Amino acid sequence: MDASEDVIPHIYYLAAAVALLPLFLKMRSIIRARHESLLRVVSLLLIMAFLVLASAAPQSIALINRTAGVANIAAPWVYSLLTAFSACCLLMLIAWRDGISPAANRAMRSVIVVYSLVIVALWVLFALGDPDVERLRDFDTYYANEPYLREMIMLYIVAHTVADIVNFVLLRSWEHRVRHVDAWLRAGLLLMGAGYIITLGFNGLKLAAVIGRWSGHDLDWLSTQAAPLLGAAGSIVIGAGFLIPHAGQAAHEFWRAGLRHRRLLPLYRLLKQHVPAGPSTLVGKPDIHTSLTIREKEIRDSLYILAPYLDHELHRRARRAVLDPDPVLGEALGRRFAPREAEGVAGAVAVVAAIAARAEDPDRGAEWRSPDNLLRDIEAVSRALRHPGTVETVRRNVAARPESAPTAWNDTPAP
Repeated sequence: MDASEDVIPHIYYLAAAVALLPLFLKMRSIIRARHESLLRVVSLLLIMAFLVLASAAPQSIALINRTAGVANIAAPWVYSLLTAFSACCLLMLIAWRDGISPAANRAMRSVIVVYSLVIVALWVLFALGDPDVERLRDFDTYYANEPYLREMIMLYIVAHTVADIVNFVLLRSWEHRVRHVDAWLRAGLLLMGAGYIITLGFNGLKLAAVIGRWSGHDLDWLSTQAAPLLGAAGSIVIGAGFLIPHAGQAAHEFWRAGLRHRRLLPLYRLLKQHVPAGPSTLVGKPDIHTSLTIREKEIRDSLYILAPYLDHELHRRARRAVLDPDPVLGEALGRRFAPREAEGVAGAVAVVAAIAARAEDPDRGAEWRSPDNLLRDIEAVSRALRHPGTVETVRRNVAARPESAPTAWNDTPAP
């Protein structure tokens, strides 16, 4: 046995594991979003890729033949899985590109009918043939000249090739028609296009090896050694192309939620220490999105408790002082602040001052006013609290100035 042939089973099994890995990594998301049709179809596609790759390894072929008790019955089984995988790719791409429409539904029904007939024909041709000698690696070339089996081999290669070509054409037309797509979708389309080109190479090598047998040449290595590498790589790349738009968007949302969750930590800790709004009633460990929602809610609840002590005039003066500092404050701050940063520093000054006022007079009876108009951007406020020295410098500077006439609480801060 050639050393390179010993590598082939490992390549199949490794590729099969890679195809199934995203399902395990995203199992919680898949279960949570199990009613999302697109995610279900992508999951089915990856499972189909896993079955094709796991079944095509020589050890798996031997096991299938031995279990069924029929020599070479693994051949139509693997060909049927590959044909079904091709059909799933077509269905997925049609549904993804054209959505729900009468034309798309007709195209999908046509794909189902045609490829179902192809699978039936594969089994009929196998039953009519005479594959008595078990071939674990070179079935395609060994039986390339046998009646019925020859037609079965050509049928699965042609069906797979047609599906790859149609999918590639659909992808190219979609890219030309829709210029403005998000980066994750474009990355998925590029990967799928590359995957179909790779699998076209797989089909080409298989076809070249079969035609070589017809012409009396031994090109079996193209089918037994080179083609499996391309087939495994193509299946993985195509599956990744379908998965990336969803997984990438989910990862992006996870990253944004995690970033905001971390950025709100200074404000959350300050309010939790001085103005606790009560413990969360959530049971179990929440995901990042739920945790972010809880953090935002607890911050808002604490700010509502603090609302009677928030000084709108102090906030206005602090904001103006940061945006247009006097020489002393400007030297202390050491840099210029953008409007959003200034708003955050002013909000932090107002929160720190309100906490101090509440500590001095916890029973103060004041009319409750919503803090939302004053503290519109709690992330900017929290970011400012990462630099308590800056907040304290501004607070002292503003407190040392003569107070101007107060403005109404609901006045909107100047942009």
